[in-house]
Amino acid sequence: MGYFDPIPDKKFVLDDILKWIIDVIAVMALALFFVIYMCDTAKMIGNSMSPKLNNGESVLINKLAYAISEPERYDIIVFKDDEEKLTIKRIIGLPGEEIKIEDSKIYIKNKDGETVLEEKYCKDKFEAGYVTDYVKIPTGEYFVLGDSRNVSEDSRFLYVGNINEEAIVGKAWMIYAPFNRIGLIK
Repeated sequence: MGYFDPIPDKKFVLDDILKWIIDVIAVMALALFFVIYMCDTAKMIGNSMSPKLNNGESVLINKLAYAISEPERYDIIVFKDDEEKLTIKRIIGLPGEEIKIEDSKIYIKNKDGETVLEEKYCKDKFEAGYVTDYVKIPTGEYFVLGDSRNVSEDSRFLYVGNINEEAIVGKAWMIYAPFNRIGLIK
C-alpha cells in the first residue's frame, strides 16, 4: 500500500504561488499596454447617432484601427473637433469623392461613377446643408454625418466641415456602458 503525504512539499507550493503572481503581473501589464496604446474611451453626448449610440453611452475606441488600414465608408469614428472635444459620427464621403444631398438622398461621385448611397440606419428626411450641389472632398479629409440627421451637427454645415484625418482618434469599437447595452458596434 502506498504512502500519502497530506502536507505538500513547501517548494512546490512556493513555485505555484510564484507562477501565479507572474501570470497576474503579465496579464496586468498586457491590459495596461492595451489601454494606453491601443484603446481609449469616449462618451456619446446627444442623440445625433441614435439609435446606434444613445446619449450618455460610453464607447471604447480602437486607436490602432487606422494605423493598419484606411477609414472606410460607414465606419463610426471618434475625432477631435476644433475645441478638442471627442465627437462621434459616421463616415459617408471619402477623400477625392464628390458628394451632394438632394431630397434626403446622398449622391456620391467617384472613379466608378455616380451612386446613391443606400442607408439602412437613417430613414428620416433631412436638410442638405451646403452640399446641395456636388462638393469635392479634399485629400486627407472625410465627410461625416450623424445617423439622426435632424439633430446632428456634421459635415453638411460649414461651421463643422469635413474631418481631417489627423483629427481622427480611432474607430468606435464597442459600447461598454450602460451594462444593458454592452456590445460591439457594427
